[in-house]
Amino acid sequence: MPHSALTKAWSESRPALGPWITTDSEWSIETLANCGFDFVVIDCQHSLLDEVTASRLLKGLAGASSAAIVRVSRNEPARIGRVLDAGADGVIVPLVNSAQEAAEAIAACRYSPRGVRSFGPFRAGLGFDVKALEERVSCFVMIETSKAVERAAEICAVPGLAGIFIGPADLAVDMGLPAGSAFSENPPPALSDAIAKVVKATQAAAIVCGRPAASVGDVKRATTAGFRLLTISADRALLRERAVQIVKEAQAS
Repeated sequence: MPHSALTKAWSESRPALGPWITTDSEWSIETLANCGFDFVVIDCQHSLLDEVTASRLLKGLAGASSAAIVRVSRNEPARIGRVLDAGADGVIVPLVNSAQEAAEAIAACRYSPRGVRSFGPFRAGLGFDVKALEERVSCFVMIETSKAVERAAEICAVPGLAGIFIGPADLAVDMGLPAGSAFSENPPPALSDAIAKVVKATQAAAIVCGRPAASVGDVKRATTAGFRLLTISADRALLRERAVQIVKEAQAS
Protein backbone atom coordinates (compact mmCIF):
# COMPACT_ATOMS: atom_id res chain seq x y z
CA MET A 1 0.00 0.00 0.00
CA PRO A 2 1.60 3.33 -1.02
CA HIS A 3 2.26 5.94 1.66
CA SER A 4 -0.89 7.79 2.73
CA ALA A 5 0.42 11.10 1.36
CA LEU A 6 0.63 9.59 -2.13
CA THR A 7 -2.77 7.93 -2.00
CA LYS A 8 -4.31 11.16 -0.67
CA ALA A 9 -2.98 13.11 -3.66
CA TRP A 10 -4.28 10.53 -6.12
CA SER A 11 -7.68 10.33 -4.40
CA GLU A 12 -7.93 14.09 -4.94
CA SER A 13 -7.26 13.55 -8.66
CA ARG A 14 -4.01 15.47 -8.63
CA PRO A 15 -0.40 14.38 -9.11
CA ALA A 16 1.80 13.72 -6.09
CA LEU A 17 4.55 16.38 -5.94
CA GLY A 18 7.99 16.25 -4.37
CA PRO A 19 11.51 17.73 -4.51
CA TRP A 20 14.87 16.06 -5.11
CA ILE A 21 17.18 15.88 -2.10
CA THR A 22 20.80 16.17 -3.24
CA THR A 23 22.62 17.51 -0.17
CA ASP A 24 23.69 15.85 3.05
CA SER A 25 21.58 17.90 5.43
CA GLU A 26 19.24 16.30 7.94
CA TRP A 27 17.77 19.73 8.73
CA SER A 28 16.98 20.54 5.10
CA ILE A 29 15.29 17.24 4.34
CA GLU A 30 13.24 17.34 7.54
CA THR A 31 12.10 20.87 6.68
CA LEU A 32 11.13 20.00 3.10
CA ALA A 33 9.36 16.82 4.20
CA ASN A 34 7.02 18.93 6.32
CA CYS A 35 6.28 21.75 3.86
CA GLY A 36 3.27 20.17 2.20
CA PHE A 37 5.01 18.08 -0.44
CA ASP A 38 3.52 14.63 -0.94
CA PHE A 39 6.96 13.02 -1.01
CA VAL A 40 10.68 13.75 -1.09
CA VAL A 41 13.24 11.86 -3.18
CA ILE A 42 16.72 11.30 -1.78
CA ASP A 43 18.83 11.06 -4.93
CA CYS A 44 21.73 8.63 -4.80
CA GLN A 45 22.31 8.61 -8.56
CA HIS A 46 23.02 12.22 -9.50
CA SER A 47 24.35 13.76 -6.29
CA LEU A 48 27.15 13.24 -3.79
CA LEU A 49 24.84 11.05 -1.68
CA ASP A 50 25.00 7.27 -1.50
CA GLU A 51 22.72 4.65 0.04
CA VAL A 52 24.58 4.78 3.37
CA THR A 53 24.05 8.54 3.62
CA ALA A 54 20.45 8.16 2.49
CA SER A 55 19.84 5.65 5.27
CA ARG A 56 21.06 8.19 7.81
CA LEU A 57 18.93 10.99 6.35
CA LEU A 58 15.84 8.77 6.48
CA LYS A 59 15.90 8.70 10.28
CA GLY A 60 14.84 12.35 10.35
CA LEU A 61 11.70 11.57 8.36
CA ALA A 62 9.97 9.38 10.91
CA GLY A 63 6.54 10.90 11.37
CA ALA A 64 6.97 13.40 8.51
CA SER A 65 3.88 14.20 6.46
CA SER A 66 5.67 13.36 3.19
CA ALA A 67 6.55 9.92 1.88
CA ALA A 68 10.28 9.18 1.72
CA ILE A 69 11.49 7.74 -1.58
CA VAL A 70 15.10 6.96 -2.51
CA ARG A 71 16.44 6.87 -6.04
CA VAL A 72 19.15 4.26 -5.65
CA SER A 73 22.33 4.45 -7.68
CA ARG A 74 21.72 1.17 -9.50
CA ASN A 75 19.55 -1.93 -9.63
CA GLU A 76 21.28 -3.92 -6.90
CA PRO A 77 19.55 -5.82 -4.05
CA ALA A 78 21.99 -4.73 -1.33
CA ARG A 79 21.57 -1.03 -2.14
CA ILE A 80 17.79 -1.30 -2.38
CA GLY A 81 17.54 -3.38 0.78
CA ARG A 82 19.70 -0.98 2.79
CA VAL A 83 17.42 2.02 2.27
CA LEU A 84 14.28 -0.05 2.82
CA ASP A 85 15.70 -1.33 6.11
CA ALA A 86 16.25 2.32 7.06
CA GLY A 87 12.58 3.12 6.49
CA ALA A 88 12.22 4.29 2.89
CA ASP A 89 8.62 4.17 1.72
CA GLY A 90 9.71 3.45 -1.82
CA VAL A 91 12.56 3.29 -4.30
CA ILE A 92 13.13 4.59 -7.80
CA VAL A 93 15.43 2.22 -9.68
CA PRO A 94 17.30 3.74 -12.66
CA LEU A 95 18.13 2.39 -16.11
CA VAL A 96 15.67 -0.49 -16.30
CA ASN A 97 15.54 -1.77 -19.88
CA SER A 98 13.52 -4.98 -19.67
CA ALA A 99 10.80 -6.82 -17.81
CA GLN A 100 13.50 -9.05 -16.30
CA GLU A 101 15.34 -6.06 -14.85
CA ALA A 102 12.06 -4.68 -13.49
CA ALA A 103 11.34 -8.05 -11.88
CA GLU A 104 14.79 -7.99 -10.29
CA ALA A 105 14.11 -4.56 -8.78
CA ILE A 106 10.81 -5.75 -7.34
CA ALA A 107 12.44 -8.92 -6.01
CA ALA A 108 14.92 -6.73 -4.11
CA CYS A 109 11.92 -5.24 -2.28
CA ARG A 110 10.40 -8.62 -1.39
CA TYR A 111 11.49 -11.32 1.03
CA SER A 112 11.84 -15.01 0.20
CA PRO A 113 10.12 -16.88 -1.37
CA ARG A 114 8.79 -13.97 -3.49
CA GLY A 115 12.05 -12.07 -3.62
CA VAL A 116 15.67 -11.77 -2.56
CA ARG A 117 15.51 -9.09 0.13
CA SER A 118 17.48 -10.01 3.23
CA PHE A 119 15.65 -9.54 6.52
CA GLY A 120 17.12 -6.92 8.83
CA PRO A 121 15.07 -3.74 9.40
CA PHE A 122 17.10 -1.44 11.63
CA ARG A 123 14.89 1.64 11.82
CA ALA A 124 13.10 1.76 15.14
CA GLY A 125 9.36 1.42 14.72
CA LEU A 126 9.39 -0.64 11.52
CA GLY A 127 8.59 -3.82 13.40
CA PHE A 128 9.21 -7.37 12.24
CA ASP A 129 6.04 -8.22 10.33
CA VAL A 130 7.36 -9.38 6.95
CA LYS A 131 4.04 -8.84 5.17
CA ALA A 132 3.69 -5.32 6.55
CA LEU A 133 7.28 -4.45 5.66
CA GLU A 134 6.72 -5.57 2.08
CA GLU A 135 3.36 -3.85 1.65
CA ARG A 136 4.65 -0.44 2.78
CA VAL A 137 7.19 -0.33 -0.07
CA SER A 138 6.46 1.12 -3.53
CA CYS A 139 8.85 0.15 -6.32
CA PHE A 140 9.18 2.51 -9.29
CA VAL A 141 11.55 1.75 -12.17
CA MET A 142 12.96 4.24 -14.63
CA ILE A 143 12.46 4.08 -18.37
CA GLU A 144 15.10 6.29 -19.98
CA THR A 145 16.26 4.58 -23.18
CA SER A 146 14.71 3.82 -26.56
CA LYS A 147 15.12 0.12 -25.82
CA ALA A 148 13.05 0.45 -22.66
CA VAL A 149 10.37 2.47 -24.48
CA GLU A 150 9.95 -0.35 -27.00
CA ARG A 151 9.51 -2.77 -24.11
CA ALA A 152 7.31 -0.46 -22.04
CA ALA A 153 4.22 -2.66 -22.15
CA GLU A 154 6.22 -5.69 -20.97
CA ILE A 155 7.91 -3.72 -18.20
CA CYS A 156 4.65 -2.20 -16.96
CA ALA A 157 3.01 -5.63 -16.81
CA VAL A 158 5.50 -6.99 -14.25
CA PRO A 159 3.56 -7.91 -11.08
CA GLY A 160 4.29 -5.81 -8.02
CA LEU A 161 5.40 -2.69 -9.88
CA ALA A 162 3.99 0.54 -8.42
CA GLY A 163 4.87 2.65 -11.41
CA ILE A 164 7.26 3.98 -14.01
CA PHE A 165 9.40 7.08 -13.65
CA ILE A 166 10.53 8.44 -17.01
CA GLY A 167 14.00 9.95 -17.31
CA PRO A 168 13.27 12.43 -20.15
CA ALA A 169 16.77 13.93 -20.38
CA ASP A 170 18.48 10.55 -20.65
CA LEU A 171 15.83 9.42 -23.11
CA ALA A 172 16.46 12.50 -25.24
CA VAL A 173 20.22 11.87 -25.21
CA ASP A 174 19.67 8.21 -26.11
CA MET A 175 17.63 9.38 -29.09
CA GLY A 176 20.37 11.75 -30.24
CA LEU A 177 18.55 14.87 -29.04
CA PRO A 178 19.71 17.67 -26.71
CA ALA A 179 19.08 16.81 -23.06
CA GLY A 180 17.38 20.15 -22.49
CA SER A 181 14.84 19.52 -25.22
CA ALA A 182 13.03 17.17 -22.82
CA PHE A 183 11.88 20.14 -20.74
CA SER A 184 10.91 22.58 -23.47
CA GLU A 185 7.28 23.55 -24.00
CA ASN A 186 7.45 21.94 -27.43
CA PRO A 187 9.78 18.94 -27.24
CA PRO A 188 10.80 17.12 -30.43
CA PRO A 189 7.90 15.02 -31.80
CA ALA A 190 9.89 11.78 -31.61
CA LEU A 191 10.56 12.35 -27.90
CA SER A 192 6.94 13.32 -27.21
CA ASP A 193 5.73 10.19 -28.99
CA ALA A 194 8.11 7.98 -26.99
CA ILE A 195 6.97 9.49 -23.69
CA ALA A 196 3.31 9.20 -24.68
CA LYS A 197 3.86 5.52 -25.46
CA VAL A 198 5.14 4.92 -21.93
CA VAL A 199 2.25 6.84 -20.37
CA LYS A 200 -0.19 4.75 -22.38
CA ALA A 201 1.51 1.54 -21.22
CA THR A 202 1.22 2.58 -17.55
CA GLN A 203 -2.45 3.41 -17.98
CA ALA A 204 -3.11 0.03 -19.59
CA ALA A 205 -1.36 -1.67 -16.66
CA ALA A 206 -3.14 0.55 -14.08
CA ILE A 207 0.12 1.76 -12.54
CA VAL A 208 1.49 5.25 -11.88
CA CYS A 209 3.59 7.22 -14.36
CA GLY A 210 6.01 9.88 -13.15
CA ARG A 211 8.72 12.21 -14.39
CA PRO A 212 10.62 15.37 -13.39
CA ALA A 213 8.79 18.66 -13.96
CA ALA A 214 10.80 21.72 -14.94
CA SER A 215 8.36 24.33 -13.61
CA VAL A 216 4.87 24.93 -12.26
CA GLY A 217 3.71 25.32 -15.84
CA ASP A 218 5.29 22.00 -16.68
CA VAL A 219 3.37 20.41 -13.81
CA LYS A 220 0.14 21.49 -15.47
CA ARG A 221 1.21 20.09 -18.84
CA ALA A 222 2.37 16.82 -17.28
CA THR A 223 -0.88 16.42 -15.36
CA THR A 224 -2.88 16.86 -18.55
CA ALA A 225 -0.65 14.25 -20.22
CA GLY A 226 -1.48 11.66 -17.54
CA PHE A 227 1.44 11.88 -15.10
CA ARG A 228 0.63 11.19 -11.44
CA LEU A 229 4.05 11.44 -9.75
CA LEU A 230 6.10 14.58 -10.40
CA THR A 231 9.34 15.81 -8.93
CA ILE A 232 9.82 19.56 -9.05
CA SER A 233 13.04 21.40 -8.21
CA ALA A 234 15.73 20.31 -5.75
CA ASP A 235 16.86 21.39 -2.30
CA ARG A 236 19.79 23.46 -3.62
CA ALA A 237 17.64 25.15 -6.27
CA LEU A 238 14.91 25.99 -3.76
CA LEU A 239 17.49 27.50 -1.38
CA ARG A 240 19.07 29.56 -4.15
CA GLU A 241 15.77 30.80 -5.58
CA ARG A 242 14.54 31.95 -2.19
CA ALA A 243 17.88 33.55 -1.31
CA VAL A 244 18.00 35.46 -4.61
CA GLN A 245 14.43 36.64 -4.09
CA ILE A 246 15.17 37.90 -0.57
CA VAL A 247 18.31 39.76 -1.69
CA LYS A 248 16.45 41.48 -4.55
CA GLU A 249 13.55 42.46 -2.29
CA ALA A 250 15.89 43.78 0.43
CA GLN A 251 17.99 45.80 -2.03
CA ALA A 252 14.87 47.32 -3.57
CA SER A 253 13.34 48.38 -0.24
